[in-house]
Amino acid sequence: MDVDSLERRVENLDRRVERVEQILPTLATKADVEAAIEAAIEAAVEPLATRAELHAAIKAAVEPLATRTELHAAIEAAIEPLATRAELHAAIAESEKRTRTHFDVVAESLRDDIRLIAEGLAALSQRIG
Repeated sequence: MDVDSLERRVENLDRRVERVEQILPTLATKADVEAAIEAAIEAAVEPLATRAELHAAIKAAVEPLATRTELHAAIEAAIEPLATRAELHAAIAESEKRTRTHFDVVAESLRDDIRLIAEGLAALSQRIG
């Protein structure tokens, strides 16, 4: 390499160093970046609820709800007036018995009415004949 070439390289290197020296003061330092990260984390975490606040909110939300014991008591109270399976079968059997008895009475009444009509028709046939 000749001297002119070396001088040009040194001049180029000087210009580059000057540009870097102008940029360097505008760059953030490690401490600046760490402080910015810490501030961003604090800003992101600040609006979040604390553990105690979350527990208080959950307790307030759960408090008006019924307990297991209260739910069981309410179910028992709702079921109590309902008939059991055996009671339903007994009621159905009684209803069937009453229906059968009523039908027998109606059928007997119809037989009597038919017998009366038949007797009247027989008497009328004898008078005519």
